[in-house]
Amino acid sequence: MMKSMTILFSLLNILPAVTSQAQYLYDATEFIANNPSPYGSTAFNSIAYAAQRYAMSCLYFATYAQTNEYMIEEDNYDGWDDSDNWVTDKGVCEWYGVTCDENNFVRELDLSGNNLGGTFPNEVSVIASALEYLDISNNPTGSFLSGMFWLGQMTKLTHLDIHNTNFDHAGIPPYFGNLVNLKHLDISSTYIWYYKGWDAFSTMINLEWLDLSVNYYEGEVPTQILNLPKLKNLYIFDSYFSGSLDFMDQMSDTVIEIWADLNWFEPGPIPSSLFSLTNLKGLSLTSCQLTGTIPTEFGNLDKLESVWLFNNTLTDSIPTEIGDMENLKLFQTEDNMLTGTMPESVCTNFESDVHPLSALATDCLTEVECDCCNCCEFECDCDKDGCYVDGVPQDPINGDSGDSGEDTPAPGGGFGGGFCFSGETTVNVFDKGIVAIADLEIGDEVQVGNKDEYSRVYSFGHYNKDTTGEFLQIHTSNTKPLELSKDHMIYVQNKEAFVPASTVTVGDKLLSNNNNVEVTKIDTVTRKGVFAPFTESGTISVNGIMASNYITMQDDRNKLTIAGVPIASMQRIAHSFTLPHRLICNNNKEFCSNETYSSSGISHWVYGPYLASKW
Repeated sequence: MMKSMTILFSLLNILPAVTSQAQYLYDATEFIANNPSPYGSTAFNSIAYAAQRYAMSCLYFATYAQTNEYMIEEDNYDGWDDSDNWVTDKGVCEWYGVTCDENNFVRELDLSGNNLGGTFPNEVSVIASALEYLDISNNPTGSFLSGMFWLGQMTKLTHLDIHNTNFDHAGIPPYFGNLVNLKHLDISSTYIWYYKGWDAFSTMINLEWLDLSVNYYEGEVPTQILNLPKLKNLYIFDSYFSGSLDFMDQMSDTVIEIWADLNWFEPGPIPSSLFSLTNLKGLSLTSCQLTGTIPTEFGNLDKLESVWLFNNTLTDSIPTEIGDMENLKLFQTEDNMLTGTMPESVCTNFESDVHPLSALATDCLTEVECDCCNCCEFECDCDKDGCYVDGVPQDPINGDSGDSGEDTPAPGGGFGGGFCFSGETTVNVFDKGIVAIADLEIGDEVQVGNKDEYSRVYSFGHYNKDTTGEFLQIHTSNTKPLELSKDHMIYVQNKEAFVPASTVTVGDKLLSNNNNVEVTKIDTVTRKGVFAPFTESGTISVNGIMASNYITMQDDRNKLTIAGVPIASMQRIAHSFTLPHRLICNNNKEFCSNETYSSSGISHWVYGPYLASKW
């Protein structure tokens, strides 16, 4: 015990000073005082191993069964999913998720999707001397305003993945500039946003794989990223980048995949600079305001395997040169303004037992004749192995679809889970009274809660008078039945929360003008017309019932759940996510009053975030 206390005393003198005596520090100190490291035969090694043990213990006590400002306090949040051997008498190298080098120092740490909460502690910088691989993605943990100082010490890292976490920083942390050996970096779906700090990438000359997606940057794609000499994979979808797609002319031909969907790029044709990237295998430019035709030069990109170009305004016919792409596995062009017939060479490839093409999608229910396509419009999801509807593989259309002249209803109006009210519903507009939801306009002040509460409509997520959709019809004791898509959220008084309509049951209490109304029956109906108005409050009263503007993004859950842990309400997350849209529309009402929609009626503002959430 005396030896361990001596080591502990030495350890506490060499560790960086801390600004507060957090409980996790006491817990970690007590643990190593009573559970010395089994490694180390010399005084120096003993101190080094004790320091490592201390740092790892701090990580455990700071994130095990701890909440943070982004998490919802939950009784069932009881710690990590797997904590085998952590803070036991076992050596650190035997702890779950840890891989050590030959000297018993931590080389890899993989705690992805393991329910880490709380605040990630700066003390982990102590293990930087040997750490090469760190993956703490898909956890509700993060760093909050206190910074991410520990990253600056991780100079040996080659792999860093913190995507889908709550790490928070205004711009790219300057500490990233120290990660000169990094090859793989994923900071997507975090709170590391705002357009600054890009110089940190100037020193990352070994970076090959970079994901910045689903963040908020609002600026042109930085040259510091485009000039990375070894970059192979770049993912920047739904990141509010702007400017021109010609940024590709600054990229090295080492690039093999680019996903740049759902950004604010200037309308224009597919850039010619794209075709100098001869090693490209994957390209995704959906919802990029692309205009003009599909260039014949695609046929020269013989390594290209996957092409996603849907939800743009591309015109004319699909070029025959697409049939020259020997490695093409997926080609998606639905929801454009294409016409003509799918080239015979493309269909031949699709039907061949030798050619890899297995996912072929375009507007084959309307403008494009395609007997070999296995996806039309927004019917299905596609990957390199094929196209699917509700997980069921789809065979070629064979010319049968669209010939009957009848509308085939799709759940929620033909867009994923749907986020709409039916055309049979009404709203209460200030100074106009009760109007059909189809007659609601951007700029109207609409009732959102009790009879005296109104909020301005700044956008429509979906607006299509002709689309036929399937809706839940919720009957109550004294209001007209409410008709909405199953994933759309509605306020349930007895649950004190906005929940997906699919989870509402008979007997639930809904809110109508501050009064409870009881659900008496739930049916399913098919209606023509799908509408999803967005208000500044994030709520709306439809047929007298208080509902959300938003849908759930995770099946039938009303809270975002990561690794089994409820993080925050879907209502709160969705309303926060649409903040940039609201601010822009508040400052430029005329601009937003002229918003555009896809051929299916999906707002180009809304389609991107929805698709990103599903990805």
